[in-house]
Amino acid sequence: MIQRCTNPKSSQYQWYGARGISVCERWRSFEYFLADVGRRPNRHLSLERIDNERGYEPGNVMWATAAQQSRNMRSNRWITVDGIRRLLTDWCTRTQIGHSVVYRRLKRGWPIERAVTEPSHRGHRYRAYRLSGLVHYVPRSTRRRR
Repeated sequence: MIQRCTNPKSSQYQWYGARGISVCERWRSFEYFLADVGRRPNRHLSLERIDNERGYEPGNVMWATAAQQSRNMRSNRWITVDGIRRLLTDWCTRTQIGHSVVYRRLKRGWPIERAVTEPSHRGHRYRAYRLSGLVHYVPRSTRRRR
């Protein structure tokens, strides 16, 4: 943590120290860091900054899993549809549309709401309905009516 924030020769310096991310003076001493943050609860957790634009300081760090940390990255894409703000990955999971499909649609200029709600194989097999302000597509029954 200290190396990537203070040492320009560190391989990670460009993403931390060069961006102005620092370690508070108090935490340069491990004893004070340990007193403020505590021991790592288990080996699956590591230290995460809550606000990525601030440094390692009291009130801005927590122990988190890799999955939790992956949701707090500058490269994540936040999308708002009908006033609901979620990560693009959450929209894809919710609507069961693959990430690559949605990214391709957005790159082609599709409106955001359509890109994250319209199924990839639309056509006559799907029926559209609106729920909670979102358009959802569900498969039509495969049974033929007589």
